Amino acid sequence: MRWGITGEVILRGEGAERARKGHLNIYMKWLSSIRGPVSNGDLVILKDESGDPIGLGFYEGIGSIAVRVLSEELVSPEELIEDRLREALSARERVKLGSFFRWVHTEADKLPGLIIDVYDDIAVISSTSIGIDARIEDIAELVRKIYRPSSIILRNDSRPRREVGLPLERRILFGDKKRTVIREGSAIFHVDTIEGQKTGFFIDQRMNRLKVERLAGPGDKVLDLFSYTGGFGIHAALFGARVTAVEESDYAIAEMNENMRLNSVEMRAIRSRAREFLETDDDLYDIVIVDPPAFAPSKEKIDAARRAYVALNSSAMSKVAPGGIIITYSCSLFITKDEFRKIVERASLLSGREIKILEEMGPSPDHPFDPKHPWTLYLKGLQALVL
Repeated sequence: MRWGITGEVILRGEGAERARKGHLNIYMKWLSSIRGPVSNGDLVILKDESGDPIGLGFYEGIGSIAVRVLSEELVSPEELIEDRLREALSARERVKLGSFFRWVHTEADKLPGLIIDVYDDIAVISSTSIGIDARIEDIAELVRKIYRPSSIILRNDSRPRREVGLPLERRILFGDKKRTVIREGSAIFHVDTIEGQKTGFFIDQRMNRLKVERLAGPGDKVLDLFSYTGGFGIHAALFGARVTAVEESDYAIAEMNENMRLNSVEMRAIRSRAREFLETDDDLYDIVIVDPPAFAPSKEKIDAARRAYVALNSSAMSKVAPGGIIITYSCSLFITKDEFRKIVERASLLSGREIKILEEMGPSPDHPFDPKHPWTLYLKGLQALVL
């Protein structure tokens, strides 16, 4: 593992200014020059064009990002990362989220390109940085030192990695445990950290799933679209709701059935694309939950994503009984909270249904938001009354 500094990266104008203001991702367009035998992923000193030092970072050299900034000072990177890991864990302990949580949320915890999720005694590491990749084994050792998990899993198979050409892999770094059971409010869920989506479960929706427990009541008809392993639906079913869960993945349906057995509830699990289900289903529901995957993975796809979100939400609103509730989300980085509200309003007009927005929602508090890095607030949601 390479902790040695191999050279210098010189930043021009705005890039140097942004680095000094705490922005942790410096793009290729702000790169002036490179001095020394620097390779992708190397640790480098950052300087402005006058030669004044700015800080320390990883030279990425792939995609649009030139440098991931680690520190404004020339400090020991090993000690710095350990300190940041401890600070992040302390912050999660403060908000008392129990035995599963996001330990590290990239730039919001000043560890750009790094995600660490914890499921009881399993820690899952995910990276979108070639600099982090080169130091995964050492980061895993720090995780063992600080948290002492039974297993550490590497989930480097995300869409951002694929888009910049980083290798995709899933493997166990330490231990042999990859499945566990977590408790969330009144519900219990199986989590498979190797086969499951993301790192195994959608931790960011924890608080939003818990809200369903107070909204759903005995006899309520609930439609859970993009249900995955039944997160929202299980919570509703536990409080007496009649749940229809729609999911297109065979793996997720199988896990959903396991979660139903685990919680001693029944739901109608339907393997289908959400759009196809909405086109053929004739029922009306008291609560409709819409939690799709990201429709806008890049800026180039924003217009298409807007149209897709409007169409989906319009169709979903048509399935809400008068006086019922729609709960809808977007996890697209490039769709802002204001833009998503406008999308839902357009969907209301298209469906011919009047709505009253009751609540705006975001991720759980283990996913902190750094205003300098707006994509750290990628999840946004609305709860609305449909008339």
